[in-house]
Amino acid sequence: MQAEHRADDTGGQKDLYVIVNPAAGAGRTRKRWPKIAAELVRRGFRVHASLTEGPGHATAKVRDWLRAGVAHIVAVGGDGTVNEVANGFLDGQVDPSAAAKLSVIPSGTGHDFARSVGIHSLDDAFRALARNESHLIDAARAVFRNGEAQMCRFFVNAADVGLGAAAAAAANRSRKLIGGLWTYVAGALRALWSFRCVPTVVEVDGQRVSDGLAEMVLIANGRFHAGGMRMAPMASPNDGWLEVLVLRQISRFELLLSLLPRVYHGRHLNHPAVTHARGRKVAIRCAEPLLFEMDGEQPGTTDVAIELVPAALRVTTGL
Repeated sequence: MQAEHRADDTGGQKDLYVIVNPAAGAGRTRKRWPKIAAELVRRGFRVHASLTEGPGHATAKVRDWLRAGVAHIVAVGGDGTVNEVANGFLDGQVDPSAAAKLSVIPSGTGHDFARSVGIHSLDDAFRALARNESHLIDAARAVFRNGEAQMCRFFVNAADVGLGAAAAAAANRSRKLIGGLWTYVAGALRALWSFRCVPTVVEVDGQRVSDGLAEMVLIANGRFHAGGMRMAPMASPNDGWLEVLVLRQISRFELLLSLLPRVYHGRHLNHPAVTHARGRKVAIRCAEPLLFEMDGEQPGTTDVAIELVPAALRVTTGL
């Protein structure tokens, strides 16, 4: 579905091509979008919108727009929407112009990528669009399993294997009625009792950094993950590195009462169960297939190979 929003006087207006995921935020984005569109028009933009109709639609539409020479695409939704839009830029089926850029208007359950680029609210997003200052950020290319097939996709904020992916899957199955942070906490608590560690090998730039039972492996390009947790407080999306955190097997009592409260403030890195490494290539091999999650979605399972793609995507930021 496509729509165009414009003011009566279009002189001097700038064109925005907008991907809207009406299902984001438990369907609340469908109700929010008319007000967001009206505010964009009030601020002098001419808005060309496409409402997504299912998985993969956003990526295909972005490719079409980039082929047509569109220079500025906006994602309205959560992290999954941003991921689909970013893959339209990055998956190699289109060669975007050097000036083509992505902006984000957060309107979903999880806004971790938006937070990681300094956009914490709708007002932040509108100000970033008005300033129109953009920066090149890194992305990561992930190869993973999907049934018997091998798949490749890109992520821009973070990916993980293990308990985090299980919690994200539980959160996605819920109705997502209470917002990003508490939805994730509820999902994490449900997954906590059913998840079982398996032997996991993690290699970073060819060096083995962990070999044993692991609760979770996180690969971070951005600081925030899982509905606002400061999982990788040292991460920067434009520093040319991926931050890798491995959480080794830990008692549920220790995880809930000691480690988890630290994560929300980014104070967990010195915990004895946490290993931190930094690199550009990451390989994760598990004794049994585990869910693989990236940017809030679960596209497949382990084993996983991840490689940094430096300066891959131009993004308007609130930084």
